[in-house]
Amino acid sequence: MLKVSDYDDSFDEEDDDSGILKQALHVEFPDDFNPDKVPQTGEEYLQHVIYERKKYKQWVTVDIDRSKFKNQQTLKVEVGNSIKKAPSMLIPTREWQMAKIEDFTNFRKFIHFKITKELTVNSFNEESFIEKTQTEYPVFSEVTVYTQAAKMRMLYLISRHLETVPVGASIGEKMGAWIYAILTLLEKPLSPDFCYSLREFAKKCLVIRSNLDEEASEELYNPLNLFICIVGRFYNQLDLADS
Repeated sequence: MLKVSDYDDSFDEEDDDSGILKQALHVEFPDDFNPDKVPQTGEEYLQHVIYERKKYKQWVTVDIDRSKFKNQQTLKVEVGNSIKKAPSMLIPTREWQMAKIEDFTNFRKFIHFKITKELTVNSFNEESFIEKTQTEYPVFSEVTVYTQAAKMRMLYLISRHLETVPVGASIGEKMGAWIYAILTLLEKPLSPDFCYSLREFAKKCLVIRSNLDEEASEELYNPLNLFICIVGRFYNQLDLADS
């Protein structure tokens, strides 16, 4: 028998066995699978649906001939990335990114398997939160009870704090552990508001990295690379990911 993955030669950025998009049914392809055969059973129908899905790109774009609208245009806004590029030696390879995504995905599955309590805590001490992330590591029994809204609020506060990071400095080890824990515990798909907050956080990381010297140590730029990679590739904000 052939597994579904045998018909997928690309990295699926949306795979998530721990969120609400987790696979509901396990479907395998027979060795003699014939895509031209009319499905006779429910299983054969699912096989054909999966086979057809794998034939199409995850993202589809279209080129628009804007010259047709010039006579009617009153305003034109160019949307671009105003963040300056980081030194090339600080930007990770695609192989490095894929390895980190695999590690993150496995860790995420492990953590979600260990969660037994409901996510019910929706508030925390915001005034002392940033200080806490700089002096203490996250505790599993604590961070796993916060709701999605609470965790996104934490990330928002961290993002706001990152605006104060001096040029040439980076995210500290303890705060980095909090960020990794929050990213691990977020559920997909994200709401538009949460997606915006996640993107703003990644942009702060991009800015901090762009302000590093090309001879900066790995302790300074690797955490930034990791968080940019997770937001860009695991949470599908591909325009922010390193190529």
